[in-house]
Amino acid sequence: MFKQLTITSVMAAILGINGLQLSNNVEVVQVFPRVELLRAEISKEQLKSYYMHQLRQSSLKENEIEDGIDGLSKATTTEEVQSIYGKYAKIEIDRIQQKRDEEAKAKKAEEERIAKEKAEEEAKAKKVEQERIAKEKAQQQAQSQTVEQSQSQQTYSNTSASNNGSKITLAQFMFDGVIYSGGYKFTYYSQSVLPGGGLSIPGRHVNADGFVSDGDGYIVLAGSAPKGTVYDTPFGYKGKIYDRGTYGNHLDVYVR
Repeated sequence: MFKQLTITSVMAAILGINGLQLSNNVEVVQVFPRVELLRAEISKEQLKSYYMHQLRQSSLKENEIEDGIDGLSKATTTEEVQSIYGKYAKIEIDRIQQKRDEEAKAKKAEEERIAKEKAEEEAKAKKVEQERIAKEKAQQQAQSQTVEQSQSQQTYSNTSASNNGSKITLAQFMFDGVIYSGGYKFTYYSQSVLPGGGLSIPGRHVNADGFVSDGDGYIVLAGSAPKGTVYDTPFGYKGKIYDRGTYGNHLDVYVR
């Protein structure tokens, strides 16, 4: 008896039978008892051919491809064929995954490098800007000091008369507003604004040059030194501390 075996083109494509289309059918006619054996033989041989082709197209090393093909050619069962091919397929898959992991790692490292460089550039730019601002501030302070020194020098020039023995008049004092002489800074306050009725000034009066004086001819000063301390002044009179209101080398002169 005979049995007709029909293999569809789909199965034929899986087995790698060349020249088949989706609409083709392959008929294999054999004596009934050997049909299943024939099916197994066709599957194994076709799988071998297909897997060998896959190995040759793979990215495996040349010696690995040769070893795989040699193993497939010696395999005696379908299971053995599948096992051998699976071994080399896993090697390739693992390498592909490893390559992807390395590429991802390299990409991450590159992104971190770029981010680090950007942060360093921003920090550098920030530092440069801070240094620029600090430099401008220092220059402004230096300019202010220069202006103050210039003004002080001008004031000292105005008071040169006191240094050569000549006195500074009240009018000049009030015009300048501040006088530097003998290491002291002299300013004035007026009794017409601050009468100072509570001050104990024996013989208090306004002298001929307009300075408030005591009975001994000392002009009245305000300062932080003990009361009664006497100072030389550029106004032609010695001064004596009777009041408070200034500190250190700053002396306030009481005028009319």
